[in-house]
Amino acid sequence: MHRIMLPQPVTDNDELVEITGEEAHHAARVKRLEPGQPLELLDGHGVVARAEVTEIVKLGKKAGWSLRARVLEIDRLPRPVPQIRVASAAPKGPRLESMIDQLSQVGVAAWSPLHTKRSVVDPRDGKLDRLTRVTLEAAKQCGRAWAMTIVPGCGLADALRPGAILADASGDPYEPSGLDDLTLLVGPEGGWTEAELDAASAAGARITGFGRHAMRIETASVVAAGIVLDAENRHRSKGSA
Repeated sequence: MHRIMLPQPVTDNDELVEITGEEAHHAARVKRLEPGQPLELLDGHGVVARAEVTEIVKLGKKAGWSLRARVLEIDRLPRPVPQIRVASAAPKGPRLESMIDQLSQVGVAAWSPLHTKRSVVDPRDGKLDRLTRVTLEAAKQCGRAWAMTIVPGCGLADALRPGAILADASGDPYEPSGLDDLTLLVGPEGGWTEAELDAASAAGARITGFGRHAMRIETASVVAAGIVLDAENRHRSKGSA
């Protein structure tokens, strides 16, 4: 089923919605949708609506396309638990957007750039806006009801929340905590400084290893987030059995 990310949520069954711009062009020219075909409409904030195409029209040579659809059924889904927030050093170039796309597919709730002693990249506001668009596209692709959010950057001291998990090869394998909110910290490719590791330990962060090999930032972030979410979900499943 083709999915469309809406700029505003739908509110009522039988509501008629109009989609224009790139979403309508993709549906009309790439997917070749026709009246009567089903759609799934997402808003990135928990709303998943099933709809049916009623009309696709060409607005003009420069105006693009318009797709109109009728809402058949609306689901409002709660945020999934546990929520994991990743704060990491930012990799260079297109690797950052690739990381954000993959973190979204894994199920991460939020990402923010982490400023450390050895950080190299400091994404500006324009780049962060671009990353937000990447999260919406990723949510549409993988069917997430809640899109991953991009949060402004912070230093290590601000990121050391209760129960924080700091990824470092010196740590023990991950053990589930049962917490609803988790923060995963991934350092730069130059590694954490001794002072940063000491500060994290003093703040109560769990120093945790996620593999025997040195990994790039984007690989470490995705692997670690996947391991944490899998371990926590398995722990919850056993507890409810």
